[in-house]
Amino acid sequence: MAIQTNGTFTYNSGVYTTPYFRIVLHLPKSGDETPVDCFMYTSKDAYINEHGHIGCIPVYVSNTDASETNDGSNVVNKYLQYVTEKVVTRLREISSDSTFTIVGIPTL
Repeated sequence: MAIQTNGTFTYNSGVYTTPYFRIVLHLPKSGDETPVDCFMYTSKDAYINEHGHIGCIPVYVSNTDASETNDGSNVVNKYLQYVTEKVVTRLREISSDSTFTIVGIPTL
């Protein structure tokens, strides 16, 4: 799962142009929240070419509003879509002027 920034992203007093984010979910300890590591790369090519990430933003996604089924109308796994949307919400809180596109989620 990935997120592409459509412009600039401000983080820790730095301004990054169109960074690319890869998210890694971890098993929740209690089931209430899913811990997610959101790795920031300078670009998708930097990720593909295995260049190091330039930041890692931890996100804890509440499972309270998650669907009880993984059946999605346009994605393979509705829960992965839900988590990715929550990560985008967190990224918007960090850099309110940024816009994002969810990419890399398998679709039907």
